Amino acid sequence: MCQEKFGGVDFVLTFSMRAPRRETQSIYPAEAPAAPLPAIRTESELKKLIAGKGKADTRQTASVLAKISVVMADYLEGGKPIGIVLNPIEILSAIGAAIKEAEGQPSPWPDGADARTFFIHGLYDEIIQQPSNIFETRIFPDGSERYIPIDKATWKACLQRLHEQIIASGTKLAQGKKRRG
Repeated sequence: MCQEKFGGVDFVLTFSMRAPRRETQSIYPAEAPAAPLPAIRTESELKKLIAGKGKADTRQTASVLAKISVVMADYLEGGKPIGIVLNPIEILSAIGAAIKEAEGQPSPWPDGADARTFFIHGLYDEIIQQPSNIFETRIFPDGSERYIPIDKATWKACLQRLHEQIIASGTKLAQGKKRRG
């Protein structure tokens, strides 16, 4: 077992030489539930997973949001030296576009009408690249154990949750200012 801290998130990796089981375990940070993920039992389940038509696995939300938050914070920090600090509406628009992309719609922005638009589009690009960097282990119908990117339904649910959290935080902040002012 190996425990590491990355971006304020504890990751626990367990290495084993046991025979594969007909279930999988999450490879997400330590706060993820220990409950195993179900195996893919049929070809139709596999097709649904690939097409993003499966049900979202909300057990992974916290760990995926932690990963997205680190990526977004790193990207946004990179704008400070060039004088670009995005406001919450601009960040929400990038997340909203990523949600649309998860539904199969292309980016709504031109590639760079100006530096600010280019930077917002860059944040969108950073966000939409993450599903290929977040893996889970699944057992396939042939019995093999494979790493696959997070499924589309779970990814979309995580983006929607992030969008909701930012709005809720902004609302809470505004209410606090209203009471003090």
